[in-house]
Amino acid sequence: MSSLLALTACDSIQDNDALELKTEQQTDVSSNRSLSGNADLSAFRAYIGLSAYTSLANASEKALQLDQRLSAFLQQPDSAHLVQVQSAWRDAYDAYLATLIYAYIPVNDPAEWRQKGIDYRSTRALLDSWPIEGGYIDHVPGYPFSGIVNDLTLELNETTLQDQHGFSDPSYASLGYHPIEFMLWGANGDRQPSDFAARENNAPVVMPSEGQATAIQGSSSNPASDNPHASQTQIPTPTPMPVQNHNRRRQYVQLLSGQLMEHLQRLVRRWEPSNGYYSGLLEQTSDHQATLAALVAGQTLLSFELLDRRLGTNSSEFSNTGIDDVIATSNGLKWLLIGQSSDQKPGGNQQRLNQQGLIHQLPDPALAREWQQQFLNLDQKLLQWQEQGLASPELSEQIRSQFIALLSLLEQTADALSMRLPRLEELSRYN
Repeated sequence: MSSLLALTACDSIQDNDALELKTEQQTDVSSNRSLSGNADLSAFRAYIGLSAYTSLANASEKALQLDQRLSAFLQQPDSAHLVQVQSAWRDAYDAYLATLIYAYIPVNDPAEWRQKGIDYRSTRALLDSWPIEGGYIDHVPGYPFSGIVNDLTLELNETTLQDQHGFSDPSYASLGYHPIEFMLWGANGDRQPSDFAARENNAPVVMPSEGQATAIQGSSSNPASDNPHASQTQIPTPTPMPVQNHNRRRQYVQLLSGQLMEHLQRLVRRWEPSNGYYSGLLEQTSDHQATLAALVAGQTLLSFELLDRRLGTNSSEFSNTGIDDVIATSNGLKWLLIGQSSDQKPGGNQQRLNQQGLIHQLPDPALAREWQQQFLNLDQKLLQWQEQGLASPELSEQIRSQFIALLSLLEQTADALSMRLPRLEELSRYN
């Protein structure tokens, strides 16, 4: 497949090389119908861009609602408001995970974006790095002065938080959904609302004496010497000490929320119909190429994001809601292929969107029915898994089999459309 476009590094279309995906066959795609088994894929090409924009706009709206709940909690930090902001976090993260399918559409961002760390992959890392080291952010059991919140030498602002993000190790995340999750639940899911009370310190901040041991408490095995906040703030204490630095904690979560909304808005702008980089890319490519790119995105999401990473791992460990992550991520694929019904997304375009998923354009009705049945089976298994919890390895394996079946169905769909998907071992270039 020939490369597609020429674009420059702004959020609107201009001119440069862009869709990364290529196949072994360099094909003239002037007749999409003849290349795609008599399927008319123009509606699906348009749907990809509109669905991506709608999904990301929804994620942005949910992030705004999270920010509003966070503000209410900081005004009145009690248990009821904490539960509300925790629920808003879950809703916001679900909405973001449903957009991951579009992050795997294989495009090359402009070099300037990559240099600035604002390309799609880098933005995804700013939003959704995991697993993370909680002790890099705030206090954990045995270490009451650990993390960014308690490092009084570190000024809290957007620049310093971006500098701290991924410092020396990917688990040292200072931005994104999971640092917010940790701040709302704490290390063991027992975050106290009083941690966010607006008050000054009522105890001296302990400083390490020369030769005193330091450590990081958490899942990471990285040495404390790699942590820029370890030498000053991470001191194991045998007896409980009162939580300190409440105002810095409040400031930090507000910065986290603001940065989350900013990074989401970057993606929303790039998918904006007619003006965005990614939407313009789709407008200027062929129906055949755009459909193949979407199939590769589904292949990558299933094999890398779901099978390799999230399935069998509690990716939202602090809230203990990793099953919800799997459900929300797989929903994004389902809604791209089948379409979104009116009870799945707010807005005025649901009925039009509902008939523009890929299965509605397939030349073989039996293949479309098979997709619907496979997603129905998957939804039933995911619901059972959600009810029984992560401790059900049997259901986890059944869901793994369902995802593998979807991978096979993607291959069948590509064959029906006269397309060729890359081998699974070639997908690393797209994730």
